[in-house]
Amino acid sequence: MSKKTTRSAKPKVDPDAAPQQQKACAIKKVFYISEKLLNTDDDQRMCLERFYHPGKGQPALFITLQERHIMEVLEYAEPRRSWLLNSEVCSNGRMYMTTPIDPTFLALHHLRKHCAQRAMSLDSISVDEADTSTNRLLTKFINADSLKCVADVKTSGELVFYKYNKDRTLAWLAVKTRQVVSVLKAKQVHCGLGAKSQNFVRSEKIVDDNDVKEVDYLRMACDYVGRYLDADLHAELTRYLDIPSEIQALVEENATAKKRKSQQSQVSANSKKIKLANGEDAATQLRNSSLLDSDDNKESIISPPSTLAPLKERTMTAKEKVLAKSAKGSKSIASFFKVK
Repeated sequence: MSKKTTRSAKPKVDPDAAPQQQKACAIKKVFYISEKLLNTDDDQRMCLERFYHPGKGQPALFITLQERHIMEVLEYAEPRRSWLLNSEVCSNGRMYMTTPIDPTFLALHHLRKHCAQRAMSLDSISVDEADTSTNRLLTKFINADSLKCVADVKTSGELVFYKYNKDRTLAWLAVKTRQVVSVLKAKQVHCGLGAKSQNFVRSEKIVDDNDVKEVDYLRMACDYVGRYLDADLHAELTRYLDIPSEIQALVEENATAKKRKSQQSQVSANSKKIKLANGEDAATQLRNSSLLDSDDNKESIISPPSTLAPLKERTMTAKEKVLAKSAKGSKSIASFFKVK
């Protein structure tokens, strides 16, 4: 078959249908959305908006619903993944999930930026910010009462002013961190240096060991909360909760393991000594006895007795008797190797 015939046998692609199909696959996304957002009236629509994310240091996607709900959009992307949607293959294998978020975490960044030295109203903060989404975040989604946990509130008539309070903020973040710790314990999430392998091996011994290490749960919970904070504020929260660094924790754990190993080896060495009824070991008991005092006793122990009991003659079996009878009168094999 010639090349011309082979090329002509290939199915032709419709130029009009291909772009539409590619475009349809490109715009499709896979979302896992909370039921709180889905069970709403028809006139209330969800919106995708971008607000500044302190943990990422840049604007991120959020889903909002009529200034009442705000949820973060989490993206999970793995290489070489795709979705099979009905009869189409969507090459974009990313998955998006929505999770509720406390808007106070988003407002905390703006309070630390503008209200650290002076008290300001939320409208004034919005004016100082060049991004228009800040005004919508602070005026529509932030509850004024929730900011009392992180700022000093001053009122003048109908105006309300806020000034960032570091002590209140750290105390509020510490409460949030301990709430996450309780959730991790309830879900039996393994923490610590061996958490990756222990998540696949569930045993009562491992769970008991992790329940004792409160600092491991506290460190993981602090990392979860720190994803929504500025880097410097996350470091301040770690010092406030007195959480040691992972390197320091590793050094302390290795030192504890070596100490425990040395204690176990010492205990095992002591347990190997054979104890007698009076509490003395066998070597000491033999040394203190009269068995090794005289030469006669030594000779009696070392040398065998001069008179031995005669050995009992073993009876031959019937088969052995037949073989012995048939071997009578025959030469031995050694006679063939004699010099002639």
